[in-house]
Amino acid sequence: MSKDFEVANRYAVALFEVAKDEQLIDQFDTELAIVKESLEQNTDFATLIENPTLTDDAKKEMIATVFTGLTPVLKDFIFLLIDRGREDYLVTIIDRYLQKVKDARGIADAEVYSVIPLSEAEEAELSKAFAAKMSKKELNIHNHIDPSLLGGVRVVIGNRIYDGSLKSKLRDLERQIKL
Repeated sequence: MSKDFEVANRYAVALFEVAKDEQLIDQFDTELAIVKESLEQNTDFATLIENPTLTDDAKKEMIATVFTGLTPVLKDFIFLLIDRGREDYLVTIIDRYLQKVKDARGIADAEVYSVIPLSEAEEAELSKAFAAKMSKKELNIHNHIDPSLLGGVRVVIGNRIYDGSLKSKLRDLERQIKL
């Protein structure tokens, strides 16, 4: 685990605890998603916020101007990051916070690779089946098209891979024949 990840995780955990104590998890979730999207879509703004030649007060003023609807606690948190020179960790902190929210809600993300797009019913069925395996309430299915699989699906959840593709089965069969 990198030092940057550890630093971002510490801030995310602290923010999550504050959100939980203040019963603002949903509010922070929504607002932080907006902040993250804004920083990712407007790289010039993100670069400006991280610019070491700008004063902390100028950065805070920009944040306050751009994100006028932020909960005061959340705005103060971002200001604290600026005061501590950690504004470049903001997107990573937001990612870690959003992951903590998903974990608390029993939700995981699943990358599902298939030859053709999955129907809503197939996604729901996969979500139900694999959520139970992962001890989660639900899975957010992100379907990716991969014609090289030939058939079936490959499911990636965190660091676990469930490969039920025809390509994988043929590869296994080939290994057995060579033995």
